[in-house]
Amino acid sequence: MSALDLPANRHCSVARSLELLGQKWNLLLLREAFFGRTRFAQFRRIGIPPATLGARLDALVDAGLMQRRQYRDPGERTREEYLLTDAGRDALSVLAALGSWGDAHRPLPDGPSIEYRTSDGTRAHLAFVDDDGRVLDRTDVHPQPTPAYTRR
Repeated sequence: MSALDLPANRHCSVARSLELLGQKWNLLLLREAFFGRTRFAQFRRIGIPPATLGARLDALVDAGLMQRRQYRDPGERTREEYLLTDAGRDALSVLAALGSWGDAHRPLPDGPSIEYRTSDGTRAHLAFVDDDGRVLDRTDVHPQPTPAYTRR
């Protein structure tokens, strides 16, 4: 049974996102893609079994987060690589939020394992920002269900 089959989840954007992003390995595959990895063999480095890797890459392609592109190294057969789409690149904030939470609540002794930087090298941070562009303290932000969520 899918979580979306339950009335409490049917209209929830978090539940819809987790249908894909919550699948084991998918966020780690996106992380690897953000690091510049595009090839099947490169994705295997995270320890995912080959059959599962193929299925997860297919799911990410089907959902529009990645696209396949053929390539051919000299003397080799044609293969496919996997590139992030705009929707896939939009998942960067999800990865950054999870990493930030992990750094705060499950820290490593050597500090964060990933930093986010602008093209000029300045560190970037996730934040809630109001309609006027002001950065908000998380204690000032309160999730509110909308009519789309409460409609049953």
